Amino acid sequence: MEFANALVTFALGVGVACAQPAGAPDAAFAQAAQLAQRAAGGDTSAVEGSIEAFQGLVAQAPANPLYRTYLGMTLSLKGRDAWMPWSKVKYTERGLDEIDRGLGALKPEHDRALMRGVPLALEARLVAARTFLRVPDDIFHRRADGRKLLAQVLADPQFPGAPEGFREAVQRAATEAGLREAGR
Repeated sequence: MEFANALVTFALGVGVACAQPAGAPDAAFAQAAQLAQRAAGGDTSAVEGSIEAFQGLVAQAPANPLYRTYLGMTLSLKGRDAWMPWSKVKYTERGLDEIDRGLGALKPEHDRALMRGVPLALEARLVAARTFLRVPDDIFHRRADGRKLLAQVLADPQFPGAPEGFREAVQRAATEAGLREAGR
């Protein structure tokens, strides 16, 4: 439940603050992100739809690491909702693998490309960090990676200029992860 609540807080903070008109070039992404928000909020009927939406976006733009990190987040939600323990692990691992692929695909141009007013690389790192911080660390060992990604986002020179909702989502995540107290 903590995993879902954190993702909802993140998704709503970024989604509301960075909303774009329906005719924007990334309208398909905005729709997929809305589905992911519903899924993160506990709407299990939205999980498959969000996975399919992000799979479609990844197929259309395989070089976009943000789509892949969101796909990973939604797959980890499928793991959250699975009944059998081995299915929980399988889907969560698949999600984490997708996130790793997305992070591995980040290039300098992704620091300049904007999606919903946020540098693509920053949002990809935040999606990854929030997911890493919320999966059970005793099984997946991702908490340290999540903290490191959040520290990178906070230290990024573009962070202060990002939309307020995004900055607030990052700051909430950093506080939850204990980074703000450390001054990082």
